Amino acid sequence: MQLSAVAEKLVQEVRKLIDEEIIIIDHAGTIIASTDDSRIGSYHEGAIHAFENREKLIINKQDERSWKGVKAGINLPIFFNQEAVCVIGITGDPELVSPYAELLKKMTEMFIQESYHLEQEESQSRLREFFVFEWHQLQTFHEPFLQKAKLLGIDVHVERTIILGEFKTEKVIEPHVWRALQIYVRQQHPLDIVVRWGRNQFVLLSAPDFIESRDQQFIKLRKLQRKLEDSSGFKVSVGVSSPMSGSAFRKAFFKAERSLKIAIPSAGIVFDEDLKLEVLLDEVTVETRGEYVARTIEELLPHEELLKTLSIYFACDLSMKDTAAALHIHINTLHYRLKRIEDLTELNPRKLADLVTLYLALRVLDKHTD
Repeated sequence: MQLSAVAEKLVQEVRKLIDEEIIIIDHAGTIIASTDDSRIGSYHEGAIHAFENREKLIINKQDERSWKGVKAGINLPIFFNQEAVCVIGITGDPELVSPYAELLKKMTEMFIQESYHLEQEESQSRLREFFVFEWHQLQTFHEPFLQKAKLLGIDVHVERTIILGEFKTEKVIEPHVWRALQIYVRQQHPLDIVVRWGRNQFVLLSAPDFIESRDQQFIKLRKLQRKLEDSSGFKVSVGVSSPMSGSAFRKAFFKAERSLKIAIPSAGIVFDEDLKLEVLLDEVTVETRGEYVARTIEELLPHEELLKTLSIYFACDLSMKDTAAALHIHINTLHYRLKRIEDLTELNPRKLADLVTLYLALRVLDKHTD
């Protein structure tokens, strides 16, 4: 535990509550944090006495002349796991600051305890992150990896669902959001594993006891999505793989990643098992997509209005009435636009084969411009 960092945070918190001068001193008698920046780094002889005697030390005005670096006030040793880890001093007339002293001591010990546990949790989280990253890279399990899994209490042989989530932001997600995610998963589904995945993504490995029906799983993920959106202030998209064995982690991750790409535009939750045409499009190379667009709807690309019309036409299941209403245009205008599309592409939106070609071209265009 980095005592100096904890001490600085503590002083910042105390400063919000009381106006008196506060100092925190380490074992060497050095002031490592203070509400008075000029005292940081100076020696405090009184703290050494507080450490040695393991009890409160009251310093009066006359002591200021005989002890180096001290001011009138009260100094209290702070204990963690029954060991004195630092001394906290509150400056002022001992009788006037006495009411704050014990409260400040309790607050400091609680703060250090909490900081220690947060540090331990962060360390454990990093170990799990490294482990899951290694798991993602492996082709086959080897003994050192299995030993790590055992130490971390992770069963890598059972079937799991891989869930990949992404916050809709380029910013680094705040630590409190990751903590909220860890706590929520631990409380709701203790056998699940969740780790950060880069700057704004997370991976959730759903354990076998919690692979529910499709509807149950959606409800579970919707609750998690709302929790994360509330704590972060950003939209969250989620991609879900089908259940796979631990040895097929990379394959499951690919499926979750593919689903996430589809989920991102609407900030939704997409299950890989629901993907159909997307499965084919994902296998098509960038070069092939570009060539297909060039051979089909390239002449439409400068005409955003016509592209939008065609897209809405498909979204309305080819209903002329619904398409015209969605576009807020007269149905005759829609007929004119569809004829323009036919003239430019030499594909007739009213013929099945040409219709399928146009539909695929729009889907390929969306994929090509992602």
